[in-house]
Amino acid sequence: MALYDNIIVPLDGSELSSHALAPACLMAGISGAALTLARAYDAIPVWHADAEHGRFSSAMALAEHDRITAFLAAEKGRLERMGVTAPVHVAAWEGPADEFIVDLGNRHPGALIVMSTHGRGGFSRLVMGSVTSRVVRSVVNPTLVVRGWGRGGTAVGKSLDNIIVPLDGSAFAEHALPHACELARACGAQLILVRSTHDTDYFRSHTQWSRLDGEGGFHFGGPAEMATSMAALSREYLWRKAEAMETQFGLSDVEAVNSRENPADAVVELAERSRNGLVVMATRGRRGVERALLGSVADQVVRRSPAPTLLVRGPMRTGDLAQERRESEFAGV
Repeated sequence: MALYDNIIVPLDGSELSSHALAPACLMAGISGAALTLARAYDAIPVWHADAEHGRFSSAMALAEHDRITAFLAAEKGRLERMGVTAPVHVAAWEGPADEFIVDLGNRHPGALIVMSTHGRGGFSRLVMGSVTSRVVRSVVNPTLVVRGWGRGGTAVGKSLDNIIVPLDGSAFAEHALPHACELARACGAQLILVRSTHDTDYFRSHTQWSRLDGEGGFHFGGPAEMATSMAALSREYLWRKAEAMETQFGLSDVEAVNSRENPADAVVELAERSRNGLVVMATRGRRGVERALLGSVADQVVRRSPAPTLLVRGPMRTGDLAQERRESEFAGV
């Protein structure tokens, strides 16, 4: 697969939205794609027009369009002065921001969308109101979400050295792998596959091993044995995937990490230890986005990770949720 043919960066004039520019430029450099700086603006209210005093709605709309275009042109010039070599385009549009971004994504299916979030309340408090949330739900494009508020914001370096992919043993989570591997190959980054399995305390409190052990002559093992067995199976799965990715994509640096921590903690800890990192995760979009993002692992990672989070749209078919529950019975991602 080709990486991207366009990097779409929605802006709204705020400092927060501008935090998306650095990772967007990094991705443009890696992929060789052009940048599109996009900004939507509200229609001029009818009551603002006053023909008797020369305030015509058409002229006011044109003036607003020119103002927004001038803002985008200034941002383009600033990027060029900073040494950005990728072609930079600008796009201004009258209407709702989310509709504009989704339309741009639909017209450029090979594009990456890069947006900022406050990161304080996760996807419930996003730049431009709920625009980012609606965009993530609606587009098929991969979306890079950057936490850009305060001292704890996302750190973006000048290179991409480590790509972290959380897995849970399901085919759905693995949908992020081709995307992550293409990125790793393009920039020579290390690929880190991580999976969480439950610890001894979990099996002690969530199973009836003591009652079942010895029943019918079968030995079920204690909580520690259960946890150790699950971790061993997880490591075997991760190494199989690592070897497959090395063979399929020609990667030379793939690491497999099994963790006993909860999935979000495991990913965030890896991101904190990984220089110039990126987290790549699969999401469902549409109705499934509430489960895939809101209040879940991806939401926690976006809020807490020092690395940007790339959300890759996965397939959504009848029966997927039931299948994922079966596949992820002992995993938390």
